[in-house]
Amino acid sequence: MKILTLSEHSRRIKNINEAEKGNRSYFCRHRIRDYLPGQTTYNLGDYPASFSISPTDYDYEMLKSLSENGVELIQVHEEWNDSLRHLGATKHTSHDPEGMKKFVDLCHNFGIKVIPYASTGYISQYDPDFREEFTRGKFDLVISHFHYRMCYAGSGEWREYLLPKLQNILDTYGFDGLYNDLGYDENEIFEKKMFSEGKNPYELITYNYPYDPEIEDFLSLIYSEVKSRGGVYKIHVGRNNTVNVKDKVYDYLWIGENASSEGIGVGKDFPQYIVPCEHSEFSSEKNPDFFYARTIPFMQFPLLKRGRPLRGAGLSEDIKYNTTDGEHLFKLRVRDWAEKHPDGPHVYSLWSSIPDDTEEYARFCRYLALYKPMVEENSLAYIELRECDEILSSIPQRVIASMFVNEEKYLVVSNLSEEDYTLDLKEAWEDRVTKERKNSFVIKPKEILFLIK
Repeated sequence: MKILTLSEHSRRIKNINEAEKGNRSYFCRHRIRDYLPGQTTYNLGDYPASFSISPTDYDYEMLKSLSENGVELIQVHEEWNDSLRHLGATKHTSHDPEGMKKFVDLCHNFGIKVIPYASTGYISQYDPDFREEFTRGKFDLVISHFHYRMCYAGSGEWREYLLPKLQNILDTYGFDGLYNDLGYDENEIFEKKMFSEGKNPYELITYNYPYDPEIEDFLSLIYSEVKSRGGVYKIHVGRNNTVNVKDKVYDYLWIGENASSEGIGVGKDFPQYIVPCEHSEFSSEKNPDFFYARTIPFMQFPLLKRGRPLRGAGLSEDIKYNTTDGEHLFKLRVRDWAEKHPDGPHVYSLWSSIPDDTEEYARFCRYLALYKPMVEENSLAYIELRECDEILSSIPQRVIASMFVNEEKYLVVSNLSEEDYTLDLKEAWEDRVTKERKNSFVIKPKEILFLIK
């Protein structure tokens, strides 16, 4: 627990009382607990090529930098395991177990938690363990070197098979929880129904799934297993979606993969905490700062993409590929880029541009430094204010103002409209970037303002 001085206690009490009385209308209010906003993917290598996971000097310097800049959670994806079983391991074990343990130890040395990919739905159709009893139909995903079947949360056979595998992952490598890319068969059911009705589901920002007690129960079992070890559970359902459940079944939800996240407030009504990802292939926005402007006021902080550079080396392996899908074509372009630019700039993920924006990391660090003090443990967040005693000017629909309160009082205001917005305040506030202190600020379109009282 953070130890406060008498003056800090007095200021906190004053801020809490004023905020609770003065914030008269808003979308929602959150008490912030157990929140790790600084999160990144970390690419380990070009699976299905063979490579060592043991940390290098490059990893040491990268992890040191990430830690110094506030990153607290890393997720590693399927390159940690051996989903094709051609490197001597399995989908639920590492092809370099000792190297994986050393990498986790190094992360822990820098105070960073690590969670690995472990899906509750996907398994290769050609895996010797696969059985049709795991599924409720031929729902599959054929991308690059994957030919995955989507298994069913209501299958006792699948649960009996998978849960011990997940327990073993948690207990073998020193991981701090799990990252679950669901492989949710309800997604395929929903999309096929939409197409049969002559509608295009990809035009929707989010899907309206029916309540699903089976996925709720399955995820709850895993969530309890992770929490019993003091771990972190993060899920990704697909695109900008979440599961329709009644219980708490995750700590973090990743949205934005394989979809544009350019709508206002995407995921704001999902259970917290939301981690949006800017998937460059699906974004038409040319202003990279705008992504922060449309996520931070909703208490969302974007996912960084980092790690070892992708080289496209896995494509030289004797593996059968689906050569027409977008991910495979992306890898071909990555290989071509890496061959022509061996010293960078690099590509770090499947959700990147080619190459990644060379300013992305610095931008992430700059915004994270502004964000973290606002969301300290036990802070209060008033999201999307509409009536606030501190704000004298009207708040249009496309202007998003949120207040974060602890020993300090913070305002973040994003102008998501097409015109300048003048923010008039009852008292003087300080711009945390320029240090200018005044009662009125003009916010340009697509910009965000960070204030402290």
